[in-house]
Amino acid sequence: MGKATIYVVDDEQDILENYTVLLSDDYTVLPFNDPEAFIKYFEQPSPVIPDLVITDLKMPKIDGLQMIKSVQNHQIFFPFILLSGHLDKDSVMEAVEAGVFRLLEKPTNYDTLIETIDQLLVEHESYKVRKEIRAITSQLRELYTSIRMIMTQYIPEDIIERLVVDAPGGSVKAKMSFENLLENLESRLERLLESEKVIDEMRSNKARSQ
Repeated sequence: MGKATIYVVDDEQDILENYTVLLSDDYTVLPFNDPEAFIKYFEQPSPVIPDLVITDLKMPKIDGLQMIKSVQNHQIFFPFILLSGHLDKDSVMEAVEAGVFRLLEKPTNYDTLIETIDQLLVEHESYKVRKEIRAITSQLRELYTSIRMIMTQYIPEDIIERLVVDAPGGSVKAKMSFENLLENLESRLERLLESEKVIDEMRSNKARSQ
């Protein structure tokens, strides 16, 4: 796996250069000193979607959060880190709605920044995998529905209902219909998502209390 691609946005040139130099050993870094230039970049054909964006919150003309939401209007999403000395409640709520993110006090030390970047990259990759699992599950259900419609033309309904497969379990395998198996898969996925949501909320509450 190659280096993760990180875009850094800050209107203060010296800070932008410092972050670019510090991060370039471990990541592929593309700097922007103008939030509007960052937005225009994603309006061109086939822009490279970053693995993560680091942006200052307070910038001239448009702030970092507005900049990210503007790009999201083009259905382009990525995790991001907001750098700010102070963030009001409304901005926090906007950031939560915008997706996977972290807030760091500006200036922040290198170790904290690297640790935060790595955490976000792992979380976002997990999110993408869960999204793919959802899509595959939905496709399986659509495929099963289509096959069942075809089968009912040639096989009695009661026989179809008795078709079973080995369900996942312990040493003793239970029998389960295809439809039950899909429902079981969807249920387990929902429990996984709910558990991760609870864990994320606990982490956020802990971070705010520190």
